Amino acid sequence: MKNFIAKMGAVLLSSVAALTFTACDLGGGLKDSRDGKTYRTVKIGDKVWMAENLNYQTGKSKCYENKPENCDKYGRLYVWREAVTACPDGWHLPNKQEFEDLKTLAGQKDGVIDKAGIVLKSTTGWNDYKGKSGNGTDGLGFGALPAGGYFSGYDLFDDDSFNSEGSRAYFWSSTESRSNIAYRLYLDYNHEGANVYLNPKNFGFSVRCVKNN
Repeated sequence: MKNFIAKMGAVLLSSVAALTFTACDLGGGLKDSRDGKTYRTVKIGDKVWMAENLNYQTGKSKCYENKPENCDKYGRLYVWREAVTACPDGWHLPNKQEFEDLKTLAGQKDGVIDKAGIVLKSTTGWNDYKGKSGNGTDGLGFGALPAGGYFSGYDLFDDDSFNSEGSRAYFWSSTESRSNIAYRLYLDYNHEGANVYLNPKNFGFSVRCVKNN
């Protein structure tokens, strides 16, 4: 009887975990009416996210190293003032709390919050670090690619100072701290965690949109 109860408890816990943390691929879910591009989407918790980076052209948005093929691979990189309005109708740039919630769900999926980055990263494309793969498990279907970023007129950097392809992913949030600083989600090839922290707004980072409730 004890073995039966234990087995039933394990089945129940497994079912609850699947309902709570398993990403549901919504299949081709978003077509941007502005340019006709389509994006995969995924439901994580109670939010529907783009499962690819936005690739809609705005004034200062760039392809990594100004190569069009990198837009096809990674989407475009946006300074903050354009990122906040780049999402199509019915979608929005996630705020800081939505990224914190995503990080928490990813940590719970893995069993420890310090490894949330592994769950959010794609299974391919990340550089190795000291002989160890930097790839993730893509456990929630978020599929973060190491798109890197660029620096737009910041200190000694000019508009074409691209950096960190293969090593890092940065995603803008809509939440500001001060007039020139906003929050972003950061993932690294040599770090298992996910970081939500501040960054100057004139950096060019990736954009993921969230469906409005």
